[in-house]
This record gives sequence, C-alpha cells and structure tokens, in this order.
Amino acid sequence: MSSGIVGSLASIFFSYIIDDVRNIVVFAGNDCVKVKEEYYYSLAYELGQQLAGKNYQVITGGGPGLMNEVMRGAYDAGGKTESVCLVVNGREFSKFSHKKIIYHSLVRRQTKLISLADGFVALPGGIGTYYEIMAVLAMKRKMEISRQSPLVLLSDYFNEFEPLIDKMIDEGFIGREISAFFKFAASPGETVNMLEAAFAGEEQPE
Repeated sequence: MSSGIVGSLASIFFSYIIDDVRNIVVFAGNDCVKVKEEYYYSLAYELGQQLAGKNYQVITGGGPGLMNEVMRGAYDAGGKTESVCLVVNGREFSKFSHKKIIYHSLVRRQTKLISLADGFVALPGGIGTYYEIMAVLAMKRKMEISRQSPLVLLSDYFNEFEPLIDKMIDEGFIGREISAFFKFAASPGETVNMLEAAFAGEEQPE
C-alpha cells in the first residue's frame, strides 16, 4: 500500500475520532467565598478530570474560579478544552484552554456557548450560571435545542432549584414536562454516569 493511501486513511480515521468527541458545556461561577473555595474548586477540578477521562471535550465560559478549575482538571488529565469568553474589565481568562473564542456581547457569547454543546453540566454559580441553566431549559421547551441533550446540576447547592420549578408548575406558569429536562447529581462520578446513560439512550436507574 502506498504511503499516500496510508496517509489518506489515517487522515480519515483521525477525523472520525475527532468528530466522535462529544462536547460538554460546563456552567460555573467565577468566584465564591473563601471558606467554600477548597470544596467548590476541588469539585470542579474532579469534574474536569472525569469528563476528560471519558473523552469529552470540556467547554466553559473561560473565566476564573470554578470555570478555571474544571478546565484545569480536564487539561491536566490530557483532555481537550475550549473557552467561549466574555470580555470583562479586570477578568483574566483561563490558561487551560486549547482554543478560545472571544466575545464582547453577553447574548452572542451565550448563544455560541450553548450551540457547541452535546450536553450540559452546571456547577455552583451565581446569576450568570442560573441564566445559562434557564436559557437551556427555555430552549429545550421551545425545541430550539434537543430535549434529549442532558443537563445535570451538580452538588447540593442546587437543592432549592427543584422546589422553584415545582412552584412554577403548580402555579401553571410552565408545563410538567420541564422536570424531565434536567437531573441532579451528588458527585462528578454520578454526573458522568448520567451523561453516559443519556448519550446511550438509557434511563439512569433511580
């Protein structure tokens, strides 16, 4: 077999492998109180490690704090990372990103970030994180993104989220189908298992 044919076959195979990698967009805070920093940063780092271990590409908003730690975890584990960054005065971008896309508009940045995802994970965060979670739920509701795309909320930080959704359902503001658009996980390992089950088309056992 000629070297040219071998090279072409290798190129096709490599392209297939790259295309087969799923993108997990991780929403997360850029800061937290010092007393919670070790816990939240460790949680984010471990999530990045485990996602990379399953050959997922990790994509975040590319900022500091938990966003940086999940990127660092994936990067240290040899995984692929990408950032969709928003320019904010005084904010540094994560150094653990293989590729950066820079935006000056929050809306355009969020649209791009969500568009890249095969699945979503939310780590603890503030207004921006909840904005992203709600955007995904709203887009699933309108079927602008697949309702099958997993959205996993990681840690007991989100314990108050389900009662809020239930209140909206009880008051008739949203339909009960919304409850099927997201899941809760207690650990990075459980999060990855939920993603794997969703992509395999399986139901994660209760």
